[in-house]
Amino acid sequence: MTVDSYLELFTTLFGWAFYGILWDVLVETGIVFLPFFGILIDNWREPAQGGEFGTVTGLSLRRMEIELFIALLVVVLAGQPAALTPLNAGTLSYTPPPTLIDPTPTTATVGAPQSTYGSVGFTGSPATVNVPVWWYAVLAMTSGLNHAVIEGLPSATDMRTYEQQARLATIADPRLRQETSDFFSQCYTPARSKYQAERPATAAVNTLLSTYGPDDPDWMGSHLYRDTPGYYDTLRPTLQIPGWAYSAARDTEYDPAAPPAWGKPYCKQWWEDGVIGLREKLIDEADATSAGFSSLVAAVAPILASEKQQDAVARTVLTSSPPSWSNNDLVANNSGSTGLVSTAENWIKGGLASGGVVTASALFSVTMTAILQALPMVQAVLLLGIYALLPLVLVLSRYSIAMMVIGAMAIFTVKFWSVLWYLALWVDQNLIQSMYPDVNVFLQIFANPGEHDTKRLLLNMITTSFYLGLPLLWSGMMAWAGVSIGRSITAASTPLARPGEDAGRQGGSIGKAAISKGMKR
Repeated sequence: MTVDSYLELFTTLFGWAFYGILWDVLVETGIVFLPFFGILIDNWREPAQGGEFGTVTGLSLRRMEIELFIALLVVVLAGQPAALTPLNAGTLSYTPPPTLIDPTPTTATVGAPQSTYGSVGFTGSPATVNVPVWWYAVLAMTSGLNHAVIEGLPSATDMRTYEQQARLATIADPRLRQETSDFFSQCYTPARSKYQAERPATAAVNTLLSTYGPDDPDWMGSHLYRDTPGYYDTLRPTLQIPGWAYSAARDTEYDPAAPPAWGKPYCKQWWEDGVIGLREKLIDEADATSAGFSSLVAAVAPILASEKQQDAVARTVLTSSPPSWSNNDLVANNSGSTGLVSTAENWIKGGLASGGVVTASALFSVTMTAILQALPMVQAVLLLGIYALLPLVLVLSRYSIAMMVIGAMAIFTVKFWSVLWYLALWVDQNLIQSMYPDVNVFLQIFANPGEHDTKRLLLNMITTSFYLGLPLLWSGMMAWAGVSIGRSITAASTPLARPGEDAGRQGGSIGKAAISKGMKR
């Protein structure tokens, strides 16, 4: 039997284990027999009050037979845990949907949960629990229906997960951070200043801009500076660069008789070298901080040439890793929302104007991340509560068949949320693709933050409303169908989901304060 999250592997077992404990308590105390006495009393009292003498006995006996038979049937099918339908830990499994990061995910079980739930928070999970026949059939049919629907839906490229991996691709090594800062001030800033002063419009420059985009001059690895004579091919740092050997033919300012410890490479060499070049180091750092990130770029943007893929990886790392600058913050554009890609000109032209959009986008992004992580946990905990409290509901309903159906629909309603979340995921991924039809998705969303902030804000708003709104709409539609469980499920799930939403809002407020502080600088 399949479930829909790692946590549900354990909440399912514990929920039905609590069901068995509560049922045993009701049996030992005799509470399970009270509904039968109620049936006998009601079916004696009501005919006696309203019927004629001579017909009371037959009517009362007939009603008792029918209601007692129904009650016993409910007890056998939906009350007493049956050894015929055991729920074994080995039969429960969860297979997460494939993603770019994990195209062939491992199926998790209680014995191999692929999470910390089994080893930390849910130790002592029962290996086998007996489940009443009716509820076992409901679980099996619901799980089978959910996964059949998901399998029938088109596959979705998990761009959101990939975006999270892009955010993890940062510069963790302080030495590399310093080297990046040195390249920025020693190579990029002079080259950028020269380009702004000269504004060359040659055919070669126009070809580079059409090939790599009009924003190519706005970052350190610009092909315009690398491939245009007079820029990176002639510029050299004023300081020795550790790791670069001294070259007498190049480092002519030093006496060959007393060579320095390190040399001063040309900026083009410093960036492009395939072994110790800065771009190669940035790519290695991306793979170290976000496992296999460079291969993910190739998977997301296969149409890009190898050169552009390498640039995309380096550009993403620079975007996510603004170092601490020793020079002027405005010139270096040291802000957590722009990293090392943009320039002072971009900040002045667009930073202040789009500040509110950036702040709102950051707030929505953090809030959505917290909510999406909390939703499957809310679902698993709600199901645990439903399973555990079913014995009391059955007894209080006097073993009503209607309660069996309502309970089954409640379980189906909550478990069907997984299908709705997959639908929301599919819509979200297709919205990302459709809202960027004329550009490369990876470069515009991940490597160029700030350029399409309004679109990203809209995407985050729509996705959040889908993930939260579809389950609420579905629960309400179940009430339309005459099942009085929609409002109850909504009322029960809202307090559980609120902590995740509050945490996301607090995280977004922190990011908002940080962005505002950076903008004031």
